[in-house]
Amino acid sequence: MIVYSLRCAKGHAFDEWFASGNEYDKMAADGALSCPECGDTNVVKAIMAPRVSSGTGGEVAAEPSCGSCAQEGACPWAA
Repeated sequence: MIVYSLRCAKGHAFDEWFASGNEYDKMAADGALSCPECGDTNVVKAIMAPRVSSGTGGEVAAEPSCGSCAQEGACPWAA
């Protein structure tokens, strides 16, 4: 199983589980994915922050940096 962070063309973000990356590709190509908030079927993978170990037993998420946000705090993916 794999979880992808997805977003629709209207900017709504959501997570979805898939059996494999190939399953996501097939569902996306078939138009079988839709936004749970608005029903938009124009859904793409969002930028995902990898999980890295801090060496102290805790995990720290790396900050995404897509560069598309004009001001700090405006990026929905940086939450």
